[in-house]
Amino acid sequence: MPLDLVQFQRDFAAALGAPARGAIAVYRNAVVHGAVEALRANFPVVAQIVGPEMFQAISVDFASECPPRRPVMALYGERFADWLAAQEWIADIPYLADVARVERLRIESLMASDALPLSAEELGNANFARLTLHPALRFGWLSTPAMSIWLAHQRSFASPLTPEWKAEGALFARPTAYVMHSPRIGRAAHRILFGIRLSETVAQAMAAASRLYPDEDCPALLSSLVNLGAFVAPAERNLA
Repeated sequence: MPLDLVQFQRDFAAALGAPARGAIAVYRNAVVHGAVEALRANFPVVAQIVGPEMFQAISVDFASECPPRRPVMALYGERFADWLAAQEWIADIPYLADVARVERLRIESLMASDALPLSAEELGNANFARLTLHPALRFGWLSTPAMSIWLAHQRSFASPLTPEWKAEGALFARPTAYVMHSPRIGRAAHRILFGIRLSETVAQAMAAASRLYPDEDCPALLSSLVNLGAFVAPAERNLA
């Protein structure tokens, strides 16, 4: 690499770390402001939980450490949940990072591509086949009742939230462009989806879930997942 280019890169890096002035300061402030507003839009429940002033401070800190890398600000905040989990003050709000993970799943589901969902009739011909997760399906397992907390914030409540403190799963399914389902899921449903994500056959995923969670009605769970739009229809129907 030419020495003048090396020196230019060093000077540029030093300038980025130096106090911003003039046009650079205006640009940097505009970027941070845009990032903060994007986080406020993408993580509204996190903002409700901590309050507007604290969320503003949190967002500025995050945006300074993790500035936007893409022009599409609707997807900004991919690392927000992990960043929250690494903050010292998070011990006072132990579920906050998981709530952010729930909100990230929702954003990703909203922004994913559309596809026709698998129907119950088509499932009957797929007992030993490999299903494909719908492109807009997002799910995860949480160590806190963050999905219950997120769901509670979707409606007004007069009394304090007192969710049962236990791990639970979150799922966002968007079978059509204007319909989204967002239920809690249990361990068996999560195992079925996780197995299918790993390219297990339906039979293999069901057998593993039934073995691990014998008290669960796994066939009924699979039917519920189909009804939610968790799987994509056969390729020939999506190409029709």
